[in-house]
Amino acid sequence: MRPVFNSAQMRRADEIMQIEYGYLSILLMESAGRQTARRILSHYPQQHTFVVIAGSGNNGGDGLVVARYLYRHKKELFILITRPPEKISALPRIQYDIIQRLGIPVHVLSPDSLRLLSAFVEKAPQKPLVIDALVGLGLEKALREREAALIEFLKELRLPAVAVDLPSGLSGDTGQVLSEPLSCTHTFTFQVPKICHVVTPAARYCGKVEVLDIGIYPEVLDRIGATSFLITKKGVRKLLPDRPPEAHKGTFGHLLVVGGSEGKAGAPALATLAALRSGAGLATALIPGSCAPAFHRKVLSGMSLPYGDAHVKYLNEIAALWAGPHLEGKDALVIGPGLGTGADTYSFLKAFLTQVQNRPAVLDADALNLLATYKDLIDLLPKQLVLTPHPGEAARLLGTATERIQAYRLESALHLAQKYQAIVILKGAYPIIASPKGEMYFLPVAEPALATAGTGDVLAGMIGGFLAQGLSPLTAAIVSLYLHTQAARLAKHHFSAPALTAATLVRFIGPAYKHLTDST
Repeated sequence: MRPVFNSAQMRRADEIMQIEYGYLSILLMESAGRQTARRILSHYPQQHTFVVIAGSGNNGGDGLVVARYLYRHKKELFILITRPPEKISALPRIQYDIIQRLGIPVHVLSPDSLRLLSAFVEKAPQKPLVIDALVGLGLEKALREREAALIEFLKELRLPAVAVDLPSGLSGDTGQVLSEPLSCTHTFTFQVPKICHVVTPAARYCGKVEVLDIGIYPEVLDRIGATSFLITKKGVRKLLPDRPPEAHKGTFGHLLVVGGSEGKAGAPALATLAALRSGAGLATALIPGSCAPAFHRKVLSGMSLPYGDAHVKYLNEIAALWAGPHLEGKDALVIGPGLGTGADTYSFLKAFLTQVQNRPAVLDADALNLLATYKDLIDLLPKQLVLTPHPGEAARLLGTATERIQAYRLESALHLAQKYQAIVILKGAYPIIASPKGEMYFLPVAEPALATAGTGDVLAGMIGGFLAQGLSPLTAAIVSLYLHTQAARLAKHHFSAPALTAATLVRFIGPAYKHLTDST
């Protein structure tokens, strides 16, 4: 997996390069600006006019280097710095002096310079491209008034924009929006992705993120000790369980899916099918008797343990006791799809959890809502546990509002993992996996095709299937999340996103698995 840094980790990497390897920081700045300019020229070959906004720190210095290389390519520039030259820091001041020697005009932010900028935009033969090098990774609070006003001024001009390292106004460490930034089509960052590039709401402003190599040695990056990682195809491929040629169905584990209630037989059916598609050798569903006919109309290769007859609409405490002997031989559990949240299902879950402490399990859907409502369930949770809340469920689990979860997704995922001592997948656009130890894994994908009923049941079943095959909760979560998203992407080639259903998604787990194992 690829490391993801926060601002302190990135500063530490810079320091090691400078102090231990004698690699001057001005060289890193030069490399960053040169590489960024090269990528801008590649992505915007027909662009002739540019507006470069540069702050007084090192991010501004990067922007001035970009401006210099664009000038060398005969581009027309309007360079705007936010502070007079005598008030900018040492490295960007060097870059400013170089630009001055080249005779390139530089404007200092003021009402007069903004009028000149407006005139530059009006006279330009095409809309200038803004290069945002205003504020870098270290922003901890809202932009100062003059920088925020400049951003608002540029928004009014409706110009396209790209960012150097990150759009100004974002927190590089949390993914929060501290001040509303420009919406960028590209963000060019250096050496490794940063938190703001992979966590919403910040990531929505970054556009396509490209990571540029500026010369920091790999061994330096390794020494930083990253705890946050980007989920990659290559990394996931290495985590897949082996499939030895002499294997039989028992080799790949037996999953028990627990759920279903009146009118909700489809949820455990989807989870059961997804587990089998993910490679589990066997899958059985513990369901109320009323669910059995509908379940078996959908599931031919899975088994069922129906409790009671067709009049039993919900699992209850007696069902939990009845199920005890049937736990023998089950390697992992998925609990919650379609379960219901009434008093009977609470009694069932409380009695059932006391019997499964030593088995890896996924809690999803109604099991999460019961956990949020009945605090006494926390002490009964299995030791090897995956929770898969969407933002609304996460809000109930933490006793807060959905809006706060969405504004603080990173913090919320970590809080959930630590509170429940579980691996947590916070679902939604740009999903996050968090562990109780503080490890974070990011999949920077927004896939609206998954915004339909039952896709969460599919994900839960996939995780359970990999748990049954012997993967750890963290590994099962990573592999399943990647395959789940890839299945949706492949399905879109055959069905438009609005037409995708969870049942269709299950059919594309196999192609997603094949895509993952392909060598390309």
